[in-house]
Amino acid sequence: MAFCEAPAWTIRGVGGSVNLWPEELSPSRFACPAVRTWPPVSFGVWTPLLSTSGLILRQTADYAGRDSWGNGDILRFRDASFLAPPLSLFTMNSSTSSGGSVATCATGKFHLDTFVAVCLFLTLLGLVLPLAGTLYVAARGWGSDHRASPAHGTPSAIYGSLPLRELERSEQSHRVRWTRYLAHLSLSGTPGRGKRFLGAADHALKCFSWQKNVPAIWSTKMPGGTCSALNGIRVLSLLWIMSGHTSQMTAWLSLDNVLEWKTRVLKNPLYLYSRSGPFYLGVDTFFLISGWLSARSLLKMHQTSEKGLTAKVILRYYFIRLIRLQPLHMYSVCLLVALFSLAPWGPVWEVPKFHLDNCRQAWWTNLLLLNNFLLVRNSCNGWTWYLANDFQFHLMTPAIILVHGKSKHVLVLLGAVLFLASFTATALLTVAHGLPVPDPSEASENATALYFLEYYTKPYCRFGPFLVGLFLSIFMHQNHQANILKTKAQALLGWICSLSIMFAVVALAYTMDDTSVTPSAAAALYQALHRTLWAAAVGWVVFACQEGYGGLVNRLLSCGMWTFLAGISYACYLVHPTLIILYNGLQETLIHYTDTNMFYLFSGHCLLTFIAGLGLTLFVEKPCQELKRCLLGSMPAGPGTF
Repeated sequence: MAFCEAPAWTIRGVGGSVNLWPEELSPSRFACPAVRTWPPVSFGVWTPLLSTSGLILRQTADYAGRDSWGNGDILRFRDASFLAPPLSLFTMNSSTSSGGSVATCATGKFHLDTFVAVCLFLTLLGLVLPLAGTLYVAARGWGSDHRASPAHGTPSAIYGSLPLRELERSEQSHRVRWTRYLAHLSLSGTPGRGKRFLGAADHALKCFSWQKNVPAIWSTKMPGGTCSALNGIRVLSLLWIMSGHTSQMTAWLSLDNVLEWKTRVLKNPLYLYSRSGPFYLGVDTFFLISGWLSARSLLKMHQTSEKGLTAKVILRYYFIRLIRLQPLHMYSVCLLVALFSLAPWGPVWEVPKFHLDNCRQAWWTNLLLLNNFLLVRNSCNGWTWYLANDFQFHLMTPAIILVHGKSKHVLVLLGAVLFLASFTATALLTVAHGLPVPDPSEASENATALYFLEYYTKPYCRFGPFLVGLFLSIFMHQNHQANILKTKAQALLGWICSLSIMFAVVALAYTMDDTSVTPSAAAALYQALHRTLWAAAVGWVVFACQEGYGGLVNRLLSCGMWTFLAGISYACYLVHPTLIILYNGLQETLIHYTDTNMFYLFSGHCLLTFIAGLGLTLFVEKPCQELKRCLLGSMPAGPGTF
């Protein structure tokens, strides 16, 4: 199928730019992403009517004469004015024209260069290794079953060839054999290369096998001391983020009535579950959980170390966090490049192509976890700025734990300084750059870009929620044997304060005015405090549930169904924007926004995301964790959100 590059003209009105097409070059006739401006809002076809994101201008448009340059006609509709190119351009015969506005045919697939080839290879490798490991373990188990078959009548509850009732014992014996094997290599001099390779391959394939990883995913056991309510909080926050991304990413380019979406959704509290109100508070909940788990993990490592928190322990802590984040993170980059390179183009393929081009240029910033500072405007997998912030926050955790071991008073002073520094930086940046406060979707293009470049992705502006989780974990750790809440009245007061703070953070977002050029002092103060206040309110929920004062909330958040979804939540977070962008880019027509359509889109994206997240967890995340355990041995649960 031929794909074409056709001329497009742009008019601007309420809600953004609209592309005009000649009738003979309209998207309905050619699968052609012929967009010349970024970001286009929707397509319109001049036939003689003009579609402007749901507003049809036919006889209702008033002719207002030619513009000052004599280039085209100005159309007015209600309060909006549109500059239309002269009709001679639309009726131009492309076969006889010698000018530049000629439709030219081009190939419909991206060029398979070295970068794409490497990503395709790594993507396939991530699929092949688990399959090879599964077949290898099944073959060994089949051989051992023939050599020593179980007695008649023995229960045969197995997964593949590995008895589930013996999974825990088999995993322990596997680690013991691996440790003895390493000790044997060190004592027996230099063994043959073939022997060393076969031994390493044997253990690696076992780590990638489904027989080992599937039961681990379905396990509902929680590590000792972990708040079970965190599973529910984590999954609900993920669903909130996915709902917002479904709405926001579809509105980028794929809606034919984007103005109606903006009018109905952005300032309506009924759409808080979608893209209304404060901007992605679910991410701040993730930071809270990450801080809570990081302090808990490092404190346990400090307790089990004979010499305390040494440089070796700290480096081990950093390495474990990198191993936790990076394999699946970089695999998600390869997966995006592979999918977007193989998928066919469509009329609205501009957004997927934009992300693919960004990954060609900026993949190395993801590898270094610096994508929140370098090439942010053209970042690869833009939603992974969270991982860079998270790792940079973890770099600070050992210093805070060291201060905690030295002096509690210094720890309080350090916490106050860090909170104040984050609040001050956020407020000053908001005022200096005139940043939007509750919702950048309604701001100008320049203000929206500055919002993400200077504030949203920067760790010094997002440090507050992580600090709340970290200090809450330290407080709960040092008072874990004491009943901090003495009476139900104290618990009731805490719940009232927590719910009041949540309500205030959400409600105040609808009262902020982003139309003024310079934000007010109240708006800057809200920008500085609202994410940390939200995290503090959610932190109370964690604390109350752990202390036994969660009641119905604790029972709901600790429900067993959240455990499985929480186990695959990291993979779901990484892959769900890729699926949303891919779906939108493959459409041949624009999507019409209605609540029903958006609900069905969200439901479908959730289903596909959980399936893909399960696959990525099983194929990539769990095998890497098993490899880490074989190399480093068992240890306290690693830090992290997911």
